[in-house]
Amino acid sequence: MTDFNEEDFEEEEDDSTPAYENEKLDILIRQMRVSKTGAFYVDILSNDDIYIIADEVKINRCWNTLRLTGHNQVKSDGAKYLFDALAANPSIKNLHLGGNSLGDTGISIFQPFLSTNTTIIDLILTDNQITDIGGKLISEMLRQNSTLETLVLHGNPLLDTGVISIAQALHKNHTLTTLKLYRTAMTDVGAQELASMLRLNTTVKVLSLDDNEISDIGMQAICTALHDNQILTCLNIRQNQITDESVNTIVTMLQTRRIFDRLDLARNQLSDQGKETIRQTNTNNNNTVKSLIL
Repeated sequence: MTDFNEEDFEEEEDDSTPAYENEKLDILIRQMRVSKTGAFYVDILSNDDIYIIADEVKINRCWNTLRLTGHNQVKSDGAKYLFDALAANPSIKNLHLGGNSLGDTGISIFQPFLSTNTTIIDLILTDNQITDIGGKLISEMLRQNSTLETLVLHGNPLLDTGVISIAQALHKNHTLTTLKLYRTAMTDVGAQELASMLRLNTTVKVLSLDDNEISDIGMQAICTALHDNQILTCLNIRQNQITDESVNTIVTMLQTRRIFDRLDLARNQLSDQGKETIRQTNTNNNNTVKSLIL
């Protein structure tokens, strides 16, 4: 009979990688499970954390808003897993992904999903390092999507090229009502294309262009386009390079408008006299602009 040593019966060590766990994140998800919003405001979510959240998104039908904001570390595989989960969930209407460094690669993964999505109406992609390449992908999405109403792209270096792509897509888009392009490194070139869009588009009501490099050339182009456009009711264009050279054009635009909910021209280069001329025109015109910020 063959002798067996005791060590022959010892179990082999398990070399498999243990499943990733994040107890704090699990607790947070449980606390929000029956809320209307899944909000993850933390300093850093790892790519593995995104997988955990996406698994909840797949099955949670209470959330109509998903907010993943912060300096997160989302990789391509994590982004794809999240977008696949969103595709399986018809309940999410508002998607806020600010500060996730998705970049153009993330947008290339996201674009096919959103092009055919029929549930998300509010999309915030602030500070995601999206360039003009991503801007073109977003424009292709806007040509196909017929549900999205709000698009926020603050803090992305779209440049004029990216803005032009988006503006041209909106010539025929009939659902988007709010477009926000703060800090996108836009100049008069991009502003002029947006002016061309305003001549044709019949749905955009809110346009925000704060903190760009728009001068009188761009401002005058927008004002001229608004002579005939009675759809846009809110224009935010503060902290640009607009001077008194635009005052007469602004005045003429106000005189041809039926109503304007908000016009924000603060922190430009208008003189006190220029501001007073605009203010007085609004008063004489029965306060066409309800909220005039100079």
